[in-house]
Amino acid sequence: ERHMSFLQSFLCSCAGADKSILKQCPTEWNKYACIGATILFTGILASLSGGYALFTVFRGGDGAMIFAVLFGVLWGLIIFNLDRFIVSTFRKVADGKWWQKFLREILHASPRIILAIIIAIVISKPVEIKIFENRLSEQIKRNEIEAKKDNVDDFYGIHKVSDKKDNVNALDASIATVENERNIDPPEEKRQAEQRLEKKRAENNSLIQTHRQAIARIENNRNNYRPTYDIDGNIVGESLIKEASDKISSHNSTIRSLNQEIRALQKQVNSLDKQIITSRNEYRAQKDEQIATLRADKSKAESVLNDAIATAEEEASDANMVSERAFSNNFISQIEALGDLTSTNKTMELVSLFLTLLFLTIELAPILTKLITKRGPYEEILERTEYELMIEQKSLVSKKNSEINELLEQAEDAAKLRVEIINRLEKDKAEVELKTNKKILEEIALKQ
Repeated sequence: ERHMSFLQSFLCSCAGADKSILKQCPTEWNKYACIGATILFTGILASLSGGYALFTVFRGGDGAMIFAVLFGVLWGLIIFNLDRFIVSTFRKVADGKWWQKFLREILHASPRIILAIIIAIVISKPVEIKIFENRLSEQIKRNEIEAKKDNVDDFYGIHKVSDKKDNVNALDASIATVENERNIDPPEEKRQAEQRLEKKRAENNSLIQTHRQAIARIENNRNNYRPTYDIDGNIVGESLIKEASDKISSHNSTIRSLNQEIRALQKQVNSLDKQIITSRNEYRAQKDEQIATLRADKSKAESVLNDAIATAEEEASDANMVSERAFSNNFISQIEALGDLTSTNKTMELVSLFLTLLFLTIELAPILTKLITKRGPYEEILERTEYELMIEQKSLVSKKNSEINELLEQAEDAAKLRVEIINRLEKDKAEVELKTNKKILEEIALKQ
């Protein structure tokens, strides 16, 4: 007779197999020993993973190592018990076509597979944290810096620092604009007068040119001349006829009028110089006053801005201290950093994925082993034993039900008999009372 070794017996116990049945199936020993070893190793990995996770949570605390070891052992036992339960409660289907059996087994195993996936993910994360420890420290620091920047931005937004800066910048721009305007001569009247002068000069010069051309045409026309004689009757020269001379005089008069208009406007422009000086001084004084007002407003705005910045930075400093504590190298920060690192770095994402798949494979190995192996004698004997026990228990239940039914019938018969006896006694009592009453009545009648 073959006997299990101690290691085989222990590993088969880890697989949740019934050793009394398994001893009858020596060919199944190695299969269940391998399943038990997988469950045991998964529990050991879970213990190390959970212990490291708790040690990370309480890092630096008193007794952190002791608590981590105790929790690691407890967590490993929990995972070991769950895996053992998953494998031991799974049954291979005996009846039906192969694809029907496969679908029924998959359907039966699906809750256990889902549970195994969850366990694998939970186990793998602390191990990933340990593997990526150095990179995670860097990522945690980046997250802390980003959190501090967000704190500053948030408090700057709460105290409206940006709006106050815009207000200061707007006042600076207004001051610069007013200073530029201050350096520009303001005499609008002089500009308007000069514009009128230039316009009138252009118009009058054009008219003057026209009249001069008319004069030239008159002077160049020989028909407008007549000879002049001396006292002796000799021709001594030529002179314009009166009509041509009058026209030339008229044109010259018009030209003088036009030039007089230009000179009058020129005098008006020249007379504005003194007014311009006064106006310029008044204008610049007004602009200086406006600049002083704007600078006072700017000073107030800068004071408000500095107060807002100081308050925001003080509150942001307090928030940053909280962020420093929040982003210390603890378990939650490492989990968050792991998510950020894997989401931005494809290499880290692939490594994390393969680690998770590795633990998933280890965790699913027991149930997958039972799925892919054919139904063995152990399942046959176990099913027969369970069936026999079920039949035996049903037989016992049926026997007890029969005894209870018999007792109920006896109780019913006893109840019926009791009712009959009570009815008989009541009847006899009534007859006795009737006879007694009859006798009394006869005695009364006799006495009467």
